[in-house]
Amino acid sequence: MVFATGSTGYLIARNFGDRVALLMSLQSLLQFLITEIDFALTPFPQALERAGHSLEPSINSFVHEVLSGMEAGKTLCISWEEGVRTLLKYTPLEPDDIKPLTMLSPILGLSDRKDQLRHLKIALEHLRLRQNLAEADAVNNQKLWRYSGVLAGLVVVLLLI
Repeated sequence: MVFATGSTGYLIARNFGDRVALLMSLQSLLQFLITEIDFALTPFPQALERAGHSLEPSINSFVHEVLSGMEAGKTLCISWEEGVRTLLKYTPLEPDDIKPLTMLSPILGLSDRKDQLRHLKIALEHLRLRQNLAEADAVNNQKLWRYSGVLAGLVVVLLLI
């Protein structure tokens, strides 16, 4: 019983750390896109394809889904939105964490290079702010969930005795 509740507590606590790591990876993705578009003058779809190969699996899946949607004939805007929804569904990210990505969808691929860069930089700053909040949440909640899981198991065992 203690093992089961303790494991649950540790699993919930791990999600707080995973959220921080995902936000950092999303920042890396946007920074890579900014570099590719600004300095290499790479069109957005090709920059996205290059960026996706070097990031963690969740972000790589997001990039792959966006690119697959585009290959299926969907616009970049629709493919990006679908990828963001999938990212939210299968990761510990919160809806507010992905708002900067959602706000990018109508701009990407439809505006000129400078406008895309400006919006990517704004989204990058928003992700940095969300990362700071996620780190504060992780510090406050990881220990709480770990201890709560173990203690809940001990309480149940004591009640059963």
